[in-house]
Amino acid sequence: MRHYNVFRHLLNSQSGASAAEFALIVPLIVLLITAAIDFGGLIYTRLQVASATHAGASFASTQAFDVAAITTAIAGGASIAVTAATPLQTCGCPNASTGIALATCGDTCTAGGAAGKYVTVSASMNYSLIYPWPGLSNPVSISSTATVRIP
Repeated sequence: MRHYNVFRHLLNSQSGASAAEFALIVPLIVLLITAAIDFGGLIYTRLQVASATHAGASFASTQAFDVAAITTAIAGGASIAVTAATPLQTCGCPNASTGIALATCGDTCTAGGAAGKYVTVSASMNYSLIYPWPGLSNPVSISSTATVRIP
């Protein structure tokens, strides 16, 4: 009978249960925190690259086309260092299906009116992930492009 009481006591004991539960839950919590940091940083970086691009496009739409000044506006439009591509100036006509149909400056568009001048600005940055997530390259290349009509 004495052996029966020892086994019964061991089966009913819960002294190590919390340690076992903790050991099972900690990896999941660490994975969730890492995912939140990684994807939060990725979203923040994407917003900063887009902000830089929009700053360059806004500058181009209100000022004259100046490559150095637009590049400076792109760099100043984000709180992190982004790589600005050389702004491009093109002429084109508004097109409902493609957005802008390239044309020669001064030509008449099919809808009437002269072809307008457009500036395309781009910025990019690489974001290094903490953990190599399946389906994502590391580093993740983030880029943004904006096109505006200038006077």
